Parts: sequence; structure tokens; C-alpha cells
Amino acid sequence: MIPLPPLAFPAINRFIVPAGKILHRIHGRAFSPDGFNPCKGRPTRFAPLLRADGSCIPTAYAAETFECAAHETVFHEIQHDAPRKTIDADAVEALDHATISPSRDLSLCALFEPDLNRWGLTRQNLIDTFASRYKETASWAIAIHDAAPDIDGLIWTSRRCDPQFACLLFGDRVGDALVIHTRLPIGSTPALLAQMRDFGNRAGITLVI
Repeated sequence: MIPLPPLAFPAINRFIVPAGKILHRIHGRAFSPDGFNPCKGRPTRFAPLLRADGSCIPTAYAAETFECAAHETVFHEIQHDAPRKTIDADAVEALDHATISPSRDLSLCALFEPDLNRWGLTRQNLIDTFASRYKETASWAIAIHDAAPDIDGLIWTSRRCDPQFACLLFGDRVGDALVIHTRLPIGSTPALLAQMRDFGNRAGITLVI
């Protein structure tokens, strides 16, 4: 069960991602590594963030490592108990891997287990949920955004690649405070494809080249 966000939002624990910290993104080639999604595309855990009045909070996902980013994007929909865990290499043809870093410290709302417990929640309420509940989990992201004007986004332990962290950045808060370091097409970069294959093999997922 996912409770509704409280109207009087409780105190928020903050996690600081320091300026210069390298973050990894896997994103569509049509988009910039430092860009924010204006509420387009399929629903995810904490996006799109559309308020009742139709206004949008633009967002961008990032992860602590390339492996974590891969599991949070390319491998995300493959269930752990699927009888045949394969993914075609075509799935990464239109994707880039990028490294970015914030030019200033980012203050993120901590959604780790102790921080969720403070609100009477567990990972099962917000992080370890099925896609059918994404509208409800996104409502928490909107509530957090609106309750704390100094919060730049959310951070949590990846469901698919623990103990590494994944994060969501609010575009209206972070703005142009992201620096792009590298950007490479996954499908035509042999070293990246080899890494993707290794990441999949670790979880029993075969990347069919």
C-alpha cells in the first residue's frame, strides 16, 4: 500500500551530492546529457511530475555508476524471475552513455530506508513498487518538491543495483548547474557494449549482439 503524501509534509532528511561528483546517465541520443525531460514519455517511478493544474516539473535521472544506470534503464523492465532474460542490442542503438557532475553542491531528499522510516514508510512503499503504482510514487516526488524549495531532487538505493544510488534531479532547481564530461553512443562503442554485456551477465541477462 502506498499512502497519500501528508498535506503538512514532515521534516526532510537531506543528502548532499558535492560539486564535482561524477554521475552517470543513459539517455536517448536526441537529448542532451544535461537536459531535463519536460514530462514526456512513459511513466517511471518519479516521473512525469505533472501537477493537477497541468504544470510540469522537468526531471532527469542519474546514477552513481554506469552499471547502476544500465540496470535502472536498459535492464529495468526485465523481471528477476523471467524464464528467458534476454535483451536485443537494438535496445541500446539509440542510447548514449554520459558522465556529468554538478557545478555546485546538490541537496537531495534522502529516500534511504532510515529516512523513509522517519515518515512511517519503508522501501516497499516508494522504491520496491510495481510500475502500476508509478502515478502514486510520483505524487510523493511532487509533494517533496513543493514542500521544500531548497531541495534539488531525490536520492535512493537502486532497486536493481544495490548498494549504489540512483537519483532524480528537478530541472527547475538544478537548471544549468550540470557539467558534461563525456558522451558516447553505446551501440557503436565496443568498450561500452562489452561493459553492458558484463552488467547483464551478472544478473543472468543476455545482451544479444
